[in-house]
Amino acid sequence: MQYTPFKLVLLLAPLVFSFAIGQDIFIPEVPQLTQIFHTTPGLVQLTLSLFMLAVGIGQLIIGPLCDRFGRKSIVLLSIAFYTLTSLGAALANGISWLILMRIGQGIGACGMMVCAFAIVRDLTSGNAAAEIYSYLNGAIAISPLLAPIAGGYLDVHFAWRAPFFFLTASGILIFIVIALLLSETIKTKNQGASLSSTFADYLQVIKNRQFLTFTLMASGALSSFFTFFSVSPYILITLLQVPEIDFGYYFALIGTTFFIGSITAAKLNSRWGIHKVALLGSALFLASGLIMLLWTLFIGTTLWSFLLPTALAGISGAFIMGAGAGGAMEPFPDKAGTAAALLGASEFLLATLVGTIALQKPVTSNMPLAIVLTLFGSLALMAALGVLSKSSRRS
Repeated sequence: MQYTPFKLVLLLAPLVFSFAIGQDIFIPEVPQLTQIFHTTPGLVQLTLSLFMLAVGIGQLIIGPLCDRFGRKSIVLLSIAFYTLTSLGAALANGISWLILMRIGQGIGACGMMVCAFAIVRDLTSGNAAAEIYSYLNGAIAISPLLAPIAGGYLDVHFAWRAPFFFLTASGILIFIVIALLLSETIKTKNQGASLSSTFADYLQVIKNRQFLTFTLMASGALSSFFTFFSVSPYILITLLQVPEIDFGYYFALIGTTFFIGSITAAKLNSRWGIHKVALLGSALFLASGLIMLLWTLFIGTTLWSFLLPTALAGISGAFIMGAGAGGAMEPFPDKAGTAAALLGASEFLLATLVGTIALQKPVTSNMPLAIVLTLFGSLALMAALGVLSKSSRRS
């Protein structure tokens, strides 16, 4: 079956969207779960961080599997697992069971995402692939735009289990659509893969300098976004006294700006190329961190000192993630699943680590997020300058 870029984005968007909505629809509930389950904020935070950790580690296993057995069979199994564990989370009666089900959701979500990224590389390459990755990032951006609002209303009107029943229903619908409309896209399945050959494939990918450079950029951007997801309920609801039912509207700012950045990046990638888009995104990302850092130091934590730099980070982070995925995947047309898995694992493992460190102490200001944005903006800019310099020398 032939897919136009538009049809491909529409078909794959629900697969990457499910990871994002699985995280975002749950965020408004986080502060109150300590009372519901009579537990600590640290254990409740595990429902977020272990979800991300499962997405990261699971990709290392699922990536080679989708190279070996094909994209469609693995993605259908992943959707089914995501759906069943969403139902399990909805029925949880204790924090331990909820954490376990969240880990299961993460495993299912990562399988859906790895297969989606591998399918893009099966059918496209280079700037065209980066353009589609940017559009898929735009689909992800719809989640923080809508999911926390939906989650807040579902929670207030139907209690905390309602968002998980919603995820169960959406998983069933996605399974039906993919089963009916997706054809197998891999040309040659890697049926002879063994543990040693899989390790060798990962080693080949990770030794590639282009892969490492673009993966560093994308991982830093995702780590910053996850830090935002983790600290925003505490800053907005606890420190700034935003009502829980209104939290989603403020949170939607990151989704709106990330969506705008993703659509803009898709256009710029096809015109300017990956390297220049990555450079622009990195410079603006660093600027967002420095603005938040200085604003917080000299004025303090206010609604505007939190929201405005975050808006700039949303736009520039989308530039980095679209170009980062395209640049990292480009050298591996025959190992797209493995490369997608290693890219995703790197992004999510770093994001889990950074987000967990950021919440080791009570959140009392914008500073944890400001430091993360500044740090990864600096690293991304140095990496982008190095890549652009090497590209100029080759030409």
